[in-house]
Amino acid sequence: MTNDTLRVSAKALLDGGLSRRSFLNRLASLGIAASGASTVLNTLLPTPALAATRGEGRRLQGLTGGELMVEFLQDWKVPYVFGVGGSEEVGFLDAMIDREGLHYVLALHEGSALSMADGFARANGTTGFVNLHSIAGAANALGPMVNAFKDRTPLVVTVGRQSTDIRGHDAFLEAANLHTLPADYARWTWDVMRSDLIPETLRRAFLISSVPPQGPSFLTFSKDLWEQKVSEAEIVAPDRSPISHAIQADDEVIEELVDRLLRADSPLLIAGRELGQYGGNTELVAIADLLGAPVLGDVPASHSTISFPTNHPLYGGLFTLDEGALLDFDLFWSVGGTMFTQFSKQASPIVSPTVEVLHSSIDGTRIGRNYPVDLAVAGNPQLSLQAVLAELQQRKLPASKITARRKLVVERNNARRKRLMAVAKKVWNESPIAPERLAVELNNRLDAAATVVTEMATSDFNVWRYLDFQQANPGRYHITSSGGFLGWGLGAAIGAKMGRAQQQTVLLIGDGSFQFGVQALWSAARYHVPVAIIIWNNHAYQANRRALHRYGGKAAATGKYTGCYLGSPIIDNVRIAKGYGVDGEKVTDPTKLGEAIDRCLKTITSGSPYVLDVSIQPRAGGADSTWFDEFTIA
Repeated sequence: MTNDTLRVSAKALLDGGLSRRSFLNRLASLGIAASGASTVLNTLLPTPALAATRGEGRRLQGLTGGELMVEFLQDWKVPYVFGVGGSEEVGFLDAMIDREGLHYVLALHEGSALSMADGFARANGTTGFVNLHSIAGAANALGPMVNAFKDRTPLVVTVGRQSTDIRGHDAFLEAANLHTLPADYARWTWDVMRSDLIPETLRRAFLISSVPPQGPSFLTFSKDLWEQKVSEAEIVAPDRSPISHAIQADDEVIEELVDRLLRADSPLLIAGRELGQYGGNTELVAIADLLGAPVLGDVPASHSTISFPTNHPLYGGLFTLDEGALLDFDLFWSVGGTMFTQFSKQASPIVSPTVEVLHSSIDGTRIGRNYPVDLAVAGNPQLSLQAVLAELQQRKLPASKITARRKLVVERNNARRKRLMAVAKKVWNESPIAPERLAVELNNRLDAAATVVTEMATSDFNVWRYLDFQQANPGRYHITSSGGFLGWGLGAAIGAKMGRAQQQTVLLIGDGSFQFGVQALWSAARYHVPVAIIIWNNHAYQANRRALHRYGGKAAATGKYTGCYLGSPIIDNVRIAKGYGVDGEKVTDPTKLGEAIDRCLKTITSGSPYVLDVSIQPRAGGADSTWFDEFTIA
């Protein structure tokens, strides 16, 4: 039996095109035992007797499919629908009018809508909900959906499509296989074919999106399904569909991990991106303190959130970026890390084959994918760390070795911080503004519990090195994306503020990235979302110029970098923002930077978004080049 055969049979069953008996007969003909076929059947469609033992859901009669969908969202406490609707979705959009506790967040572009839902889900810890229009809307949102998939963000993305009675006619905006469009970037895709199955299918989508490793589900609905009346349908309450993230490693695995940690002379701990999603930083701090071991963030190319307290004396920066803080480690433990996301193939292994490698992750697709591991620890990172900490606290620790190791690690980390501040001091008064100064000024002014969203291709190095983050207690919360699709940041910051409304929310974004998602400014203005939007403006696609320069060809020899310079004309980001209803200012004088940041942060406390466009120094090879392929059509 192939997976395709099972998938087709399951869809026919759920859409009412195949009876229970016919489904069982089909599985039997494929060689599946009766007990196994019954298990599959009850998983997809529980028997009435089984459902009765669990109690009835809320049964509704005479509603349209769109009204059923809205009733479901209200029962499941979904506060926002992020979307850009069209003609196919009218049955759903009409049903949303005057619904208490459920708000439609309109965007000017589908990418902004999906990015807002992504940011909301990450900040709020729930599943974001999106509604888009046909192939046009789904295609526009595909890039941010890739980001959500890469970052394991739980989303339910719903898309309208042509009515069932015109399918196959090549009608306007018809896409025969629309539901398969993001198949490689979704946990589950489905084409809903019956109105009475809308609540059941939505429930399944929410569950699949929430099961680790999390990610988007993608559902398509024919226009008429939202408009036609349904004689009866059931909405199952969310408390009858609980999702547990309490996936734990065996006790024997935890004991072996601790054995290896204690045998090592120089263990190195990596705080990966999963700690930002599932927690565990408090436990990792305690483990590092017990071992006197250095902690680093994941490699730069992973673009992972920074959640471990960066001002902790044992924190040494990012792995491969801040080698000066490292010991000659003999054990490497990646806690929820990527191992490794890289820009390109490395000439030699990042971790020596002689080093013991431990990798713990809730995502089984990552463990051992790129690097062989000596010990794999599958499970929720916080639970794994709790178990390791409890085991360590029961062991007799080598006190003298730990004390000596801690002393060396702290000395190296202190030296690293002094070097970084010396660099910032050296360029402090340079003009254009040094990105190091901008990072330090922000670090000194942002709230200790601020939500900081970042989308930068090269200036993020300064954020990683100079801004303090600490997820727990609560600390400064970092949100970023590893997917690589630009235009995500502005929408994500708006959604993050909606998800953590009480926290100061700041977006740090490159000038190129800002232009990719600038339409989201309008949504921030309409819904009074007070986000501080700080543009790190070097007037270039600097990452592209850096790559061209490193290539060492004609561009590096001539100073002509194709497709990199963003001047001529200079983009007036402040005027653009004001056109969308958002106030702002541009700052070029380093001596006026601090007061400009203060005005920006003061404005958002009054309930309005604000754009601060900061002219910063271009860096890396070819930084002085303003060349572009100049010609005129006039």
